Amino acid sequence: MPALAVAAGVLGLGLSPANADPVPLPTTDFSLKADLKRGGTIDITHSQGRMRVEIQKPNIPGSMVGIIDLKARSMVVRTPNLPTMAVEIELPPEYVLGALTGTGLRVGEDKVAGEACDLWKIDPQMKSALGPTTACITPDGIALRTAVEIKGTKQTVFEATTLTRGPQDQAQFQLPPGIQVVKVPKGKIGSALGIPGLGGGPADMAQPPAPGPATKP
Repeated sequence: MPALAVAAGVLGLGLSPANADPVPLPTTDFSLKADLKRGGTIDITHSQGRMRVEIQKPNIPGSMVGIIDLKARSMVVRTPNLPTMAVEIELPPEYVLGALTGTGLRVGEDKVAGEACDLWKIDPQMKSALGPTTACITPDGIALRTAVEIKGTKQTVFEATTLTRGPQDQAQFQLPPGIQVVKVPKGKIGSALGIPGLGGGPADMAQPPAPGPATKP
């Protein structure tokens, strides 16, 4: 399950709690499409603090779908190889697609997909496996591009190509009936989600977790 990541890595200004601000979260309904720089595309929709993330990669049949509660910081993920099961993890600090959490500092301005956005350098004190990270975030809290320093090299990992604001269908933020939800440690499926540094990989999802009691979405 590849690539759920969106952050922009910028130069080393040191941040401190005194001058850092909370990174803005989305405040409006929207849908966007983006390119994942390690290959593949992503569709993101947001409404009322919930996001749906659908990823397609050229080397994986079908699509991976994540439903995120930004306030609860939890993510439920479905993969093509587990059609009747979903896995729930704590949303890791490394998550950077469409929205980021934590604190940071505004260090400039830019434009992505025709939209003006502020460049945010994410607080390096945040517990994260990523290197220096910056994101271009609109005034209403939509992260449009992310760059991360990985092994000393700055890499853009996510960049929006289109953005549309407007009401979203609430049904898309719910799991289909009958899906079993199993909680797993976030490190077990980090790479499968395409989030660098979390450990694990697609092989982690080759065998389903031990079945537990079904829970409703």
